[in-house]
Amino acid sequence: MFYQELFLVFILGLVFGSFLNVLIYRLPEGKSLLKPSSHCPKCETPLKWYHNIPLISFIFLRGRCAYCGEKISLQYPLVELITALLLVSIFVKFKPLYGFIPFAFFSIFAMILISVFFIDLKHKEIPDLLSFSLIFFGWIFSLTGKNPLGITFKESLLSTFSGIGLLFFINEVYYLITRRDGIGMGDFKLMGGLGAYLGYKSFYNLLFFASLIGVITFFIFQIYQKIFKGKKDSFTENILKKEIPFGPLLSISALIYLFNPKSLL
Repeated sequence: MFYQELFLVFILGLVFGSFLNVLIYRLPEGKSLLKPSSHCPKCETPLKWYHNIPLISFIFLRGRCAYCGEKISLQYPLVELITALLLVSIFVKFKPLYGFIPFAFFSIFAMILISVFFIDLKHKEIPDLLSFSLIFFGWIFSLTGKNPLGITFKESLLSTFSGIGLLFFINEVYYLITRRDGIGMGDFKLMGGLGAYLGYKSFYNLLFFASLIGVITFFIFQIYQKIFKGKKDSFTENILKKEIPFGPLLSISALIYLFNPKSLL
């Protein structure tokens, strides 16, 4: 029975991942998430239902549009697979011990962070819809009294505003030193959402691991630049110019903390 549930969660994860692809593509551009129906971004031909089967369609189409032959971004199957694997991991960690409610709310948490990761990476912005949704669901979760981290509504509320204030303070100090902003408004609100879910006690870990991941990423792409000179895309260009968005780093560190909060710093 448990393995059947795991398989169901994996399939649902692929389906939700497919929706996240729509959200990641359309939300920053202010487009409707419902209309028009799925279509090729290149030739704009509406896709058949069998062109939209998560992961499977990408494999059978060999990563190309069925109509114009344009390459389909690897982001699509990647988001679907990451979402499915994360939901399965959350199910295994939380469902047997804590029940359905933590699994549901932490699944929402993970899916919002996946969306933040890819949107901020590409557009250098975090839509308010995602940040405020994270705050809202974090507060609701705390009201259920089912958060395994023991976050009460009072703590969730306090952590939201202290998270926003903490990044605002860090940015002000950075501005005094460099005369330019280092953290965007979207990051402030994202930190507030993380606080709503994880509590203020997570902040040190979140900032430490986000910074550590950022430094490691920077050096990896410095090595990439030396090995593959001249072969840059928009993603590597941004990192090589030290324009690493903070939202994806916070998202990764938040997921690390979620799965193992007691063994960190």
